[in-house]
Amino acid sequence: HLKKMLPKRLVVGLISLCLMIRCTSGNERCGASIRGACPLAWSQWGDKCYKQLSENLPWAEANQECIKMGSVLVMPQSQEETEYLVKNMIYYFWINCSDLQVEGTWVCQDGTTGVEYRNWRDGEPNNGGGREDCAAAGESGWNDVPCDDLSPVICQRPAPQLHF
Repeated sequence: HLKKMLPKRLVVGLISLCLMIRCTSGNERCGASIRGACPLAWSQWGDKCYKQLSENLPWAEANQECIKMGSVLVMPQSQEETEYLVKNMIYYFWINCSDLQVEGTWVCQDGTTGVEYRNWRDGEPNNGGGREDCAAAGESGWNDVPCDDLSPVICQRPAPQLHF
């Protein structure tokens, strides 16, 4: 009897250890992302999965490649997240932030939700040459650059979730 119970308890215990539980304040609903649950070749930080593409692309093409994989172009929401990406993936990369629709009005999205976090380098965005409408992030902050530049691409998607 004990032999049958031990493996089951061990498995449940391991699953419990591997859950990162997060509850939204003022809301009874909690969610747990399962550590190590990102697809193969994707890395996890918090409740997001990331994948760096093998080639540098223009901004619009980078966006499309991420969408094809069921993800979006990365959009860091904190300095800690940016530092994770720079340290573990690449020092400079496109982010899902542009002023393509209205010059000077930067729209930064994490999927469909607007992101308020901004980390522009001193003097940026400056629309240099009148043609810098897409943003890239790096260790020293964000910069607006021409959208047809070829830059590294990181896609992001939510880590698998359990809701309770």
